Amino acid sequence: MSDGEAIPFWGPEQLELLHLMTQAVDPEGQIPTAMQAAAPIEKRILLDVGAGVGDRTILYARLAAHVYALEPDPAAIRLLHGRVKSSGAINVSILPAGAERIPLEDDVVDVAYATWSYFFGPDSEPGLREVERVVCPGGDLVVAQNYGHDDLALIWTADEAECETWPAWFVEQGFEYEVVDTVWRFGSVENAVAVLGYLWGARARAYVLEHQKIEFDYKVAIYHKEIPEPAADGSE
Repeated sequence: MSDGEAIPFWGPEQLELLHLMTQAVDPEGQIPTAMQAAAPIEKRILLDVGAGVGDRTILYARLAAHVYALEPDPAAIRLLHGRVKSSGAINVSILPAGAERIPLEDDVVDVAYATWSYFFGPDSEPGLREVERVVCPGGDLVVAQNYGHDDLALIWTADEAECETWPAWFVEQGFEYEVVDTVWRFGSVENAVAVLGYLWGARARAYVLEHQKIEFDYKVAIYHKEIPEPAADGSE
């Protein structure tokens, strides 16, 4: 899955599909567990990079001292505002911007999370530097990104499959990583066809119908980087 141009916008008419997808992806919660193990957010100030319509933002708000929800898509922001308000969360600030220009001062958040965000991957160094700017020294940046080599990679576009080459780039940028083995699990073949077909078109629909599958192996790389403390002599 990608949050970039390969995936259509989740507008109001697609909310049922969004609900089905949210239920299907990582049903045991292994991805957030691994992110929390890499960099806990309890009582910390969190930047949620690419907040989308707020599913993760609302969950983070239950743990973090404060959440800055960064999202550039105006239509997604409208849904995000409504969902945050409905949740009753009062410790969320919505930032209508992308990672390349974050409307925050330097060193103001303790940890940044990015999940399936198109802001991070090869050629996204400007966004990465900008996120690092707002994370305080000693803070953490955690990116959950597709790893590939799984069932879903069989139906991706060639561009999306490039994530299988990304670990080397993340390592060059100072990240460590682990791979989480999880699944997408649907309640029926019909639901799998609807969601995966919406995301990836005729090839995905044909694959699901041929194999009559409701569960799909899914691997996610959890990339973690600690922002270094400044040297005692002031040098980099």
